[in-house]
Amino acid sequence: MSHFARKLVDKLANKAAPQEEYPQHWPMQVNNEPTQVTIKYTRRNRSIGLKYLQEGWKLYCPQNVSPKKVRSMLQSHHADLQAFIDRHEPKIHNRVQQQENVPLQQGSEFFWLGQKRRIECELAELESGLIKEAQAYLHPKVAFYAEQMQLAPKQIKVKNYKSCWGNCYHRRGLVQFNWKLLQAPEWVVDYVIVHELAHLVHPNHSRDFWSLVQSHYPKTPQAKTYLKQNGGQMMLFLAE
Repeated sequence: MSHFARKLVDKLANKAAPQEEYPQHWPMQVNNEPTQVTIKYTRRNRSIGLKYLQEGWKLYCPQNVSPKKVRSMLQSHHADLQAFIDRHEPKIHNRVQQQENVPLQQGSEFFWLGQKRRIECELAELESGLIKEAQAYLHPKVAFYAEQMQLAPKQIKVKNYKSCWGNCYHRRGLVQFNWKLLQAPEWVVDYVIVHELAHLVHPNHSRDFWSLVQSHYPKTPQAKTYLKQNGGQMMLFLAE
């Protein structure tokens, strides 16, 4: 058999072989109960991530590797992922219970740019009003820091994210922010603005990226700590 014929046979055999499917769930223990954690595949991640969303825990895996590699990564990091859940689950459970025990209504208080405010309208109207406020606040702030960083984003959007405070599409020059971020003090909001703008230069979380963020926003460590400690409860605000 010629070399060309052998390559053609091998190619046809590989094509006919069943393709291995990517895992869509991964077994973990949550509150000592077996749980199938949903997996989301993303182009941005080169490693495994784990986050708690309103609907529960979610794993983030890279889509640019084979299904076999994904399974290998999950198996090798399983113990660390489980330890992360075990460490954070009690805090999350208590936070969710507190949120459920105190339903929002007219007269309830919430934080906005670090200041207490009182709900004075129907909840259905509150979110749209706060989104407009967030847009009015963020646009000039982004313009200010973009000038300081000598950057020129082409578009700024305010959205309702479930698990992140902002996003950047560097090729399109688009930066987006979660309106719920504005529950935090101004100095924390400003950090996220600088963070997302820096992704226009470095679409990763490399050492150069963090150096750029730190050079334009020295309070980066404090802001990251604030979001780590308070971000979960902020995400639950006006959650469906």
